[in-house]
Amino acid sequence: MEDLPVYHGPIGMEEGERRLAQDGRDGGYLVRDSDSVAGVYCLCVLYNGFVYTYRLHKDAAGSWAAEVRLFR
Repeated sequence: MEDLPVYHGPIGMEEGERRLAQDGRDGGYLVRDSDSVAGVYCLCVLYNGFVYTYRLHKDAAGSWAAEVRLFR
């Protein structure tokens, strides 16, 4: 994950939202480290002025999966 250009590291929720809002494009996204769960990433997507956050983790098969629960 760290090799992807959309990965921003341990920037925190507020900084991630600020960066997406600064860009301002619907569909803009970034990946950051989770603030609350070690070893988990967050996919943050800007849509209609809101940032939607999905936790990403590796499943039993070793593939990346997104949590069904939505954080906003």
